[in-house]
Amino acid sequence: MGRSSRNVLGGLILLSALLLACARAAPTATPTKAPIPPTATPTRAVAPATATPTRAPVVVATPTPVTVPATPTATARPAPRGVLNAAVENLGSENWALRVVTGDEQVIMGHVFELLIGFEPATGTFPASGLAEKWSVADTPGGGAKWSFTLRKGVQFHQGQGELTAEDFKFSVNEFFKPQSVNPDSATNLRWIGKDINNIKIIDKYTFEVNSPEKLVIMIRRLSFARLGIGLSPTSKKYVETVGEEVATRRPVGTGPFEFVDHKRNQSVTLKARTEHWRKVPNVAEVNIFVVPEVATRLALVRTKGVDITPIPARFKAEVEAGNLKIFRGEMATDLFGIFGGMVLPSRPGYKADLPWTGPEPTNEKPRLVRQAMNLAIDREAILKKILLNEGFLMGVTFNFQKEGVAWWNPEWKVYPYDPKKAKELLTQAGYPNGFDTNMWVIKLAYSPENVDASEAVASYWEQNLGLKVKRELTEYRPSVRQKLVERTTAGWTYLYTNPGVTDPIDYACSVNTSYATVTHTEHPVTDDLCNKAYNELDAAKRVDLIRQMGNFWYNQYWTVPLANGNILYATSEKVVNYPVFPQRSVVLNLEYVTIK
Repeated sequence: MGRSSRNVLGGLILLSALLLACARAAPTATPTKAPIPPTATPTRAVAPATATPTRAPVVVATPTPVTVPATPTATARPAPRGVLNAAVENLGSENWALRVVTGDEQVIMGHVFELLIGFEPATGTFPASGLAEKWSVADTPGGGAKWSFTLRKGVQFHQGQGELTAEDFKFSVNEFFKPQSVNPDSATNLRWIGKDINNIKIIDKYTFEVNSPEKLVIMIRRLSFARLGIGLSPTSKKYVETVGEEVATRRPVGTGPFEFVDHKRNQSVTLKARTEHWRKVPNVAEVNIFVVPEVATRLALVRTKGVDITPIPARFKAEVEAGNLKIFRGEMATDLFGIFGGMVLPSRPGYKADLPWTGPEPTNEKPRLVRQAMNLAIDREAILKKILLNEGFLMGVTFNFQKEGVAWWNPEWKVYPYDPKKAKELLTQAGYPNGFDTNMWVIKLAYSPENVDASEAVASYWEQNLGLKVKRELTEYRPSVRQKLVERTTAGWTYLYTNPGVTDPIDYACSVNTSYATVTHTEHPVTDDLCNKAYNELDAAKRVDLIRQMGNFWYNQYWTVPLANGNILYATSEKVVNYPVFPQRSVVLNLEYVTIK
């Protein structure tokens, strides 16, 4: 780290011690409008449009060389120059092993690592613009699928660790067999290979096949840039085996446009631009990502030019505008919803049949009436206006169903109305005329401080309109709440959660609402069945129908508390000329595309 970076870091430590077709990202304060890079997350995404229900392979065309070079040659651009300083609230566990990362580590992982398959946000397709120059998937007898990949030649790992090969990918998948693989995709990654690493067959140095016992089309997204920062990215087998896992997790090696240089725990990470890269040579030479927990401190640093870019909650928008700072906006970047804890399989040891919203079977009339009452007691418009400051839109179904315009939308999914009178009548009909006592986790989230305010608002509506007595407990998502989601021990609690990205229902809903998921908010045999069918359906139209059935089930059962999809705002100093925000994600990504003065 250079002297200027160390000086900035010292100031930051002192200050912090005091502390899928829908909208695309649209920066609001740019002199020019840079195109969203081909790796951006889509606003409208089902599995590839080229997929068919027959045994013909799904082959994605090679990309045009205008956006992504067909071969890994150096870009004909000026060398990277200058330093960009970014500030975030935290960096999660600060463990950079792919098998253990979740959401907060993505800001680092998404710049150091890359994925096999590309992603086009405008069309919701998955072209061969990733590390694989060719890929296909075809049916095999017995309901399985054969996936074929040909890697680009000449793609280099960082730190002189050599060229990316098929062996590196196989090694990276094998890492998920290790204990404490808490990446939310861990279970699906192993399911893809039938929990047998020998199902990955090396053909030659650059070519390999995966013989999967299922079609598992969700893996198309998991292997694509839509999952940047958390998806199944290859690391160097040679590097990990040479230095050992402990060193490799502290100084990760990938193929991304930035190389990991330095890490000071709970303080900062420094990344250095690659001067040659097959996909994109960054415009800036060095990026310092500082941990600054307090939003007010981060904004003060932007105003004093100690930091160039930081994400901000919507409630700070007026302050940023008053300070004449730039705001770059990513639309539909978060999914804010509420969960009735304990909505797991009744066969689970921790299932409680005496909760008002579960009963012996949660689809029975009385628990459904309780959930309906608790939904109708909430003034969603007020939450959107007063807490999100209209940075977003209300939604009718939880779990990334988005809004009217996507292929799977059902026009009957209207936003639940605010009707306190009917809510009280329904609760009385369910047998609770005087309300009941319940608990609520008020979860603090680094990327969404609004989660706390929205939780308090929802609890207050339940108390005011239904007579509930809500005992609140302020807590962090990790490790406490997340571990309970893993163990399925959330009975008796309600909570609001903000998912830091919006993709599509198969990707998200089936990842956190099935009995076979690593982490789950809810479970039910209906969801298990529909997700399993969707995972194994190559026909896009049939897959859309399955998604719509999921939405109908959750919507008509009042299964959750859908609230809003929110925007993400970034405040920047005048040094930043343009920042193409990564679409539909609330994570600082795409820094290779930032241009500075």
